[in-house]
Amino acid sequence: MRDAKDYLNTQRKGWGKKFLIQYRETLKSLQQNPHFQIRYKDIHCLPLPDFKYMIHFKVNETKKEIHVYAVLSTHLNPKENWL
Repeated sequence: MRDAKDYLNTQRKGWGKKFLIQYRETLKSLQQNPHFQIRYKDIHCLPLPDFKYMIHFKVNETKKEIHVYAVLSTHLNPKENWL
């Protein structure tokens, strides 16, 4: 998140802060409705509205929990940037 914030601030002043605010707001919407698109087996993906980043998460129905695994730029090659 820090790398994304720092990078966005180099692109336009204040974008890093806007990115973090939008990320937090998107997490709040996940609490209300966690059933977004499933992309990889049981990994859901939700894009941020104004940024080319996507939240990758799992939903644990039994525990009523959401586990965020990654927030990735959609411009990056996942084969080179996933560990």
